Amino acid sequence: MVSLRHLLSVSSVAIAALAFVAFAAPTRAKADTYNIVPIFSDNGYNFYGMDDVGNVVFTRPFDCGTPTCYYTLLNGVLSGTSSTVPVLSWDYSAVPCVPLCSVTNNGRTATVTYESDQLTQDLDLIAGASLPQILLQTRGFSGSLAMNGLGDIVFDLGNRSEWYEAVNLDTMPAPEPSGLLLLATGALGIAGLAMRRRLATFA
Repeated sequence: MVSLRHLLSVSSVAIAALAFVAFAAPTRAKADTYNIVPIFSDNGYNFYGMDDVGNVVFTRPFDCGTPTCYYTLLNGVLSGTSSTVPVLSWDYSAVPCVPLCSVTNNGRTATVTYESDQLTQDLDLIAGASLPQILLQTRGFSGSLAMNGLGDIVFDLGNRSEWYEAVNLDTMPAPEPSGLLLLATGALGIAGLAMRRRLATFA
C-alpha cells in the first residue's frame, strides 16, 4: 500500500517538473502587429521626439504665434498643441535615414533597405528573434527614422511628402522570465508548506 507521505512526495516532484517545463521552455518569438497612420505633411513639420508611453512630438515654426509650436500625438492622433516644450520622459533612438539605415531600441530594430531593383525600398522590422517583418514597400524614403521603447516607429516618406507613424499594437507589458521564476518558486514553497501541515495532521 502506498503511503500518503510517498504520494505527496511524488506530487511535489511532479509540480516542480511542470513548473520547470512551463517557465524554462523557450517561447517562440512572434512578429509585432502595426497600424501605420499618416500624421503630418513634411512641409514645415519636424520630428522632435518620442516618449516611453507613445507620445510623439513635432514642431513647426510660428503656428502658435511664437518661434516654435509643439504638436503632441498619441497613436497617430493629435492630443495637444503648445508654445512651450512638452514635459515628457523622452525615450527614443533616431537616425537621418538615407537607405540603408536602421535604428534600434529595447530589442527591436527597424531597418530601411533597398530591393534588388534599387527602386523599391522596404521598411523592415526585426522584433526579438522573429524573422524580418516588412511593414510597407515604398518608392522613396527621406528624413528621419525614429523608434521608441514600445516599438513605435516614425518615418518620412519622401515620395509622398508625409510623416507616418507605425504604431505597435502589441505593447502590453509581458512578465520577465526572472519574475515568472520567482512566482513559480513561491507557488512551490506554499504548496510544500501545505503538504507539510497535512503530513503533520496524519502523523
